[in-house]
Amino acid sequence: MTEITTRQTFKSQLGTGFASLVTCVVLAMILWPIWSSVMKAIFTVFASQGLTAAGPKVAAQLIGAMVEGSFFWMVINTWIWQTLVMGNYGKTKFTDHQPWAGLWYILVAWFFGIVAFILLISFLGIWWKPFSLAIMFMPKTAEEVSLAFEAWEAANFYALAVILAQIPFISLLQKWPFAGTSKQPIESFGVLAFSTAVTWIVWMSVIVPSFMKLSIGEHLIVAQPFGSWPAFVAFCQAFVIFSIMPVEGGELYPMKLFAKKQPQMAIVGFIIALASGFIMPAILKSIIVPLDLVPGTPPDVIVASLELSVIVFMLTWHHLFGDYPSAKLSPNTAIRVLTRVAIWFIGGSVYGVVWLKTFKLLPIGANNLGMGFPTMGILAGQFALLMTILFFNTFLDKWPLVRKQERNNTEAVPARNYKI
Repeated sequence: MTEITTRQTFKSQLGTGFASLVTCVVLAMILWPIWSSVMKAIFTVFASQGLTAAGPKVAAQLIGAMVEGSFFWMVINTWIWQTLVMGNYGKTKFTDHQPWAGLWYILVAWFFGIVAFILLISFLGIWWKPFSLAIMFMPKTAEEVSLAFEAWEAANFYALAVILAQIPFISLLQKWPFAGTSKQPIESFGVLAFSTAVTWIVWMSVIVPSFMKLSIGEHLIVAQPFGSWPAFVAFCQAFVIFSIMPVEGGELYPMKLFAKKQPQMAIVGFIIALASGFIMPAILKSIIVPLDLVPGTPPDVIVASLELSVIVFMLTWHHLFGDYPSAKLSPNTAIRVLTRVAIWFIGGSVYGVVWLKTFKLLPIGANNLGMGFPTMGILAGQFALLMTILFFNTFLDKWPLVRKQERNNTEAVPARNYKI
């Protein structure tokens, strides 16, 4: 009979966390230029005729949007679907040994993202000309390039709708009413299908109007939520902070203070997150405007960036640092959760300021190192680091810093830590 033992390079929880973070930062700096360059080369081949007709500036905008879209659909969306909704179902289909299980699941993520994009966007493209795959991938004229750019911008931020709508099905609703109704993966498919329908509605109602300048004759028939895209994104980031807090180390708080069962907990959690979306950006704006952290940048963009930094730090603390301090170290629930909250907001704020001061120097920010690959800038650039962290923990199980080994449980040889 075999026994699975976990071996860590570093004995302490914080040591493993810091080593994992350094590993992920280095990987992100290397992987984004590779991803961006490869995707740019692929899309340039497909859209070469339209890019030539449109001119260098417009062509660069479209290529940037296409590269960003490949990352959003093949990495961000798929991680949410596979890990949060499906519980990493099928990761160990062929092997549970790393890094092979993780590499297999990364390929699944890429494939799943491509299929989802084709199904969801091409369906809309039957009637919406800009979303036609022929125009989005192979524009022939300058006019079609402009249409493709608007379509890619709107399609890319389907990821924001996924974050706003699908994550709360897990973090607030805890997969209610599907949880416990059937065996896996049927239960998770039910959550995926229902939450996708809600996500589609959110995307069409608030994301598409933010990018598509729709009109009837001379009359505009849509308006941007909150008046501008940066203001809407600032609202979204604050909403996300409090909608993921219950499951990212919050131990179901703060919604658990007011309700103990579903769906009441989710309703309370949604109200708290919604209120935070309106209140938090206004408070932050009053603080950061006098500081002028990034001269010339709209305040709402700075607010959204700082909020996103808190999200990145919160998820990093959960996935790499194991929600330190643990219940063993801090038995009192209130002290334990409040300590984590302090860590998230203080650490996230410090990281956020550092990011604002350095993102123009980093390849995951706004520096293409003279190599010409598209960058994602002050907001989306943080996702290059965040997704490296999430894939490293959930797909690769922190390999090689943490390894699993099979051994006969009758052996008297004590476990030793691996060294790399």
